[in-house]
Amino acid sequence: MAYIGIARPVIAVYSEENGKAVYSGGIRFGKAIKIEIDPQYEDVSDYNDINDTDDEEEFAYADVTLDTDEIPEEAEPMMFGRETDGISKENDRSGYVGVGARTRCIRNGRTRYLAIWIHKAKFKEGSSSHETIGDSVNYQTPSTHGKAVPDVEGNWRTKKTFETAEEADSWIDEIAGIEREE
Repeated sequence: MAYIGIARPVIAVYSEENGKAVYSGGIRFGKAIKIEIDPQYEDVSDYNDINDTDDEEEFAYADVTLDTDEIPEEAEPMMFGRETDGISKENDRSGYVGVGARTRCIRNGRTRYLAIWIHKAKFKEGSSSHETIGDSVNYQTPSTHGKAVPDVEGNWRTKKTFETAEEADSWIDEIAGIEREE
């Protein structure tokens, strides 16, 4: 399956109620440029027996990098724990969020849409770079880096394939608690 592009990143506040993951306050997180999800695994093999040759690994966490055209101001309290719009303070503390995005995929000549939901992640701001215009314009875009961990139910990512982009977007919006735009 070939993946083409990434679109419509969404974030929502993560919380736990009655042993279930719950999301609220979902918003669009700028226009997507790139999302990188790099799962990390921990060796849990039992080496008590000299004849044990089975390697066993289990999910530990995933490094997540999200590059967008902007970081919306309304996302800063949710993503980075800002108490005041636009002011970064030493005691800012990031909270957990859910993150969703959609990509187009082609398999056997058929186009479909893959929706991805990362259940529980904590982000921090990446570096920013600003430079003067020289002979050509160099666009600088913000990057956020985070770590995804299993939620209260043990899930860390859900992927679901849809026939249309609208269906994929609706699925993500429903999880994030985003009202349908009319």
